[in-house]
Amino acid sequence: MKRSPLLLGLLAAGLVARLSPQACAQATLTTLFTNGPTANRVNLVVLSEGYTASQLGQFLIDARGAVSNLLAAPVYHEYSNYFNAFAISVASTQSGSDHYTPATTLVSTYFNSTYDSYGIQRLITIPPNDRDSLYADGQGKVDALLQSLMPEYDLVILVVNDPQYGGSGGTTLISSINMSSPEIVRHESGHTFGDLADEYSDPYPGYITVEKPNATAQTSRTLIKWGAWIDPTTLVPTPQTSVYALLVGLFQGAEYQTIGWYRPKLDCKMNHLNTNFCEVCSEQLVKSTYGRIKSIDSFFPVSTNLSVISAQSVLFGVAALQPATHNLAFQWFMDEAPVIGATNSTSSLQPQLFPNGSHLLRAQVLDNTTLVRNDPSNLLSNSVTWTVNISLNKMTLVSSRALTGGRFAFSVTGTAPRGFVLQASTNLLGWNSLST
Repeated sequence: MKRSPLLLGLLAAGLVARLSPQACAQATLTTLFTNGPTANRVNLVVLSEGYTASQLGQFLIDARGAVSNLLAAPVYHEYSNYFNAFAISVASTQSGSDHYTPATTLVSTYFNSTYDSYGIQRLITIPPNDRDSLYADGQGKVDALLQSLMPEYDLVILVVNDPQYGGSGGTTLISSINMSSPEIVRHESGHTFGDLADEYSDPYPGYITVEKPNATAQTSRTLIKWGAWIDPTTLVPTPQTSVYALLVGLFQGAEYQTIGWYRPKLDCKMNHLNTNFCEVCSEQLVKSTYGRIKSIDSFFPVSTNLSVISAQSVLFGVAALQPATHNLAFQWFMDEAPVIGATNSTSSLQPQLFPNGSHLLRAQVLDNTTLVRNDPSNLLSNSVTWTVNISLNKMTLVSSRALTGGRFAFSVTGTAPRGFVLQASTNLLGWNSLST
């Protein structure tokens, strides 16, 4: 089963809040859509916050909207077949969320969400935070519901039934139902799903800068992590002018710092809403997807250790996930050598073409998407290997030599079936039985 690394750590530490049977009974799981088994799909789970019991029908509408809007973003849309989506409905006593500006308004909600977190009005969080330090009041409840109803989650979205603009990205992606919420969800998914940094330079007091896939303090061209995307003629650091607006480079200003930290592109969804993810951030989101699933969904034969005692051909095959607009590449290998022309999802093994003994047949599936240029961990490559033990009744002609009078001598080694005959031909068309 797939589980969040954070949840695994909390389970090991015994910190996951345990819900009472009554609390679990209050929550219901709804399947929004599925594209395959949860064990090999990216599982989105949307939870309700600030919806009363009579508003949970509206929550399911909002949950579907949040998911469909997220997967409509270009990089997500290309891999939308890789996703499943679910909703966990749990009622709050009151609607909305806590506010502290311009006036204090407190409401009773299931996950105790609040705006104005850490002095930022639009920042919505759940405990533990600066308003409530108890994990069990917020994130603990999220983790307990996931453990109970959907432990194979990959990305969790908490939809807050409040019209004011706000959200956050962390262990749980949080968004209000403001008209900008589709963009909030997409941006925050960059944090929660892709471990991407904010690329704007607005100050965030107390923030500790750290290297991210889209943020660096490195200025040496050869050491820039997204160097594969930078043209040799692009200046590094890159001037923030219209000349370079469409190019990947090294633009100063990222991670809430005006100097000393750099981002890949002049603009990107991690910098401003209502724009697309840049090439570097898109690459990271694709790799984050493949870090959670395998492109090979199933294969046959199911057993990966086979004994072949007949010359009859054996069919092998793999079923792979397919992106929206491009195809995955297939290549078959025999004993680690590529089989010429074997580039389909199936391959037929002809046992008589190989000597008796153990052989390795491998099917490799590779995503050659142009969205990724740098994949040192080979996340976009997936393979399955069969060990094939061939044991055929084979005869081999050895020690042949010419004799006088048109005769010749030879030896035959190997195991033969009953009733075999020896024949000879001068043109491989007509065959005559030999006198021995």
